[in-house]
Amino acid sequence: MSWSKVFAVALVVGLAIVSPTLAQKKGGKPSKPNAETVAEGIVQGAIGVRLEEYMSSASNFPNGFSGCVLVARKGEILLERGFGIADADKDVKLKSDALWDWCSVTKQFTAAAVLKLEMQKKLSIEDPLSKFFPKCPDDKSKVTLRQMLNHTSGIGTPALDGVDPRDREAVVKAFLAAPIVSKPGEKWEYSNMCYIVLAAIIEKLAGKTYEGYCEEQLFEPAGMKDAGFVGDGKIDLKRVPRDARGRGPQFAYGYEMTWGYRGCGGAVASVADMLLWHKALGGTKILSQAAKTEYYAVGLNNYALGWEVSKDSGHLTYAHSGHTGKVVTYFMRDVDDDIVVALACNEEPAAHPKITADNLAVIARKAK
Repeated sequence: MSWSKVFAVALVVGLAIVSPTLAQKKGGKPSKPNAETVAEGIVQGAIGVRLEEYMSSASNFPNGFSGCVLVARKGEILLERGFGIADADKDVKLKSDALWDWCSVTKQFTAAAVLKLEMQKKLSIEDPLSKFFPKCPDDKSKVTLRQMLNHTSGIGTPALDGVDPRDREAVVKAFLAAPIVSKPGEKWEYSNMCYIVLAAIIEKLAGKTYEGYCEEQLFEPAGMKDAGFVGDGKIDLKRVPRDARGRGPQFAYGYEMTWGYRGCGGAVASVADMLLWHKALGGTKILSQAAKTEYYAVGLNNYALGWEVSKDSGHLTYAHSGHTGKVVTYFMRDVDDDIVVALACNEEPAAHPKITADNLAVIARKAK
């Protein structure tokens, strides 16, 4: 069953079919933890136990959840655990401090870096592409950075046949040559390429690599000491799980970051690092209040700048998913109740991770 179909079913029946705690109340027995579960990490109080039961339930995860999860409320970690296998050949279990490529969740870092440059008076998100690329074709010259950030640029997918993905200027040139498929600002269409070009703009204005700027301006102030990017030489590869339940590669696109992935993916961090990111965004150390207003400003399709904004659960949430190779990630922030759910899996789950995150948040809201 597809993620969308599973999500639709879950919206109708909710926790009634997935909560081990509810099953116990009805006289049923709790599901036994999967054999691959690792007994390490943080399980805080009765709510932490319920969260762990949810993730260990065979009815929720028939094949066993394989990945890392962190759930926190008001800054307190309720659950931080690793489940499953990091390396099947070496029989290495997944630990809670594993480092993951967060895939498209990276877009929120790219968007934050653009806003940081705006704070430094080096650009405006209303600037057109022609400001950065004088040879930009007329049909794309008025496309703004905001439209690229919220996926309403109207620029189609470029032809990259024969383009060296290590050559920044060649990739940008191919992007600028792509056709306009809709009037800028009028249609939402998800675009990895827009974020790749935004990373190129960051480099041009920052005078350093995209990775270096994000690490200096975002990760370091947030205290994300273990975070970095694929290929930057700072990642402890011993902590990076292999995908496909420990049987595949560590990074789907290899150990070198190219302009086929930079900006739209490739940020590497632990689930604990993602909680630090959430905490940093709660203040103004990284982004000013004005910058955060832009950060969360919703455009079409409930998409802001690197965030999906929702009130589906009756709570204001900022979230984003990611999927590369067999790695699936999801990062959700319930700002009404100050709940964070960070999920990273090394095998694609049957249900969209939003369903899991929403159900974990329901349990976390019961924490005093």
